[in-house]
Amino acid sequence: LRELIRERGVTGESVEEFGLGYAPASGDALANFLGREGFAAKVLEASGLVLRRDTGGYYDRFRGRWMFPIANETGRTIAFAGRALGSDQPKYLNSPETPLYTKSRILYNLSRAREAVRKANATLLVEGYMDAIAVGQAGGRNVVASCGTSLTEPQVHMLVRYAPEVVVSYDPDSAGVAATDRSLGLLLVGGMQVRILRLPG
Repeated sequence: LRELIRERGVTGESVEEFGLGYAPASGDALANFLGREGFAAKVLEASGLVLRRDTGGYYDRFRGRWMFPIANETGRTIAFAGRALGSDQPKYLNSPETPLYTKSRILYNLSRAREAVRKANATLLVEGYMDAIAVGQAGGRNVVASCGTSLTEPQVHMLVRYAPEVVVSYDPDSAGVAATDRSLGLLLVGGMQVRILRLPG
C-alpha cells in the first residue's frame, strides 16, 4: 500500500486529511473487531461493511483494499470506497446503498471543500476520489468529485446551493468526454454557469 501511495504521489499529509486507510486481506478483521465491540448482527449487516456467510458468521466486504471514507455534507462518514491494490476486480468497490448513503446524492470531498467553493464562487468538478485528492493536494481546495461518470440531478442541486459556477474537468479519455457532454445538460438546466477544462491525454 505504501508503494502504491508513493506511486500515485499522495503525501502523508493527504493520507491524514482524507482519512485514507487499508482493509486487511484476511477477510474477517473488521467483522471480528465489530463483533468484539458488541455491535448487533442486524446492525453489522445494515452497515454494508460486512456480509453474512452461507455457513454462518460474517466476513468483511472490503478485503485487501486501499480505503477512502465517504462523508456527507457535514463531514460525517457514511460509506467507504475501496481501491484494489493489484489486478483484482472491480478496481473500486463501494459501500452498498443504505439508509445513510445514496451514491447519487453525495459529492466526494464536499464537506472539506464547501467554504472554499463559497469563497471562489465556483466549484471544480472532477470524476473520482484520486482526482479530488490530487487537486486538493496541489492547492485546489474547491474541488469535489461525482464519483462516477454520471452526474445526477441531486448532485447538481447540491452544487447550486454553494456556488453559481462549475468547472467540469473529467478524465480526458473517451468515457470522461462522454460524461462531460452528458453533465452539461443537467448543469445548464440547473441554472449553473458552466466551463469545461480539457486536459491533455
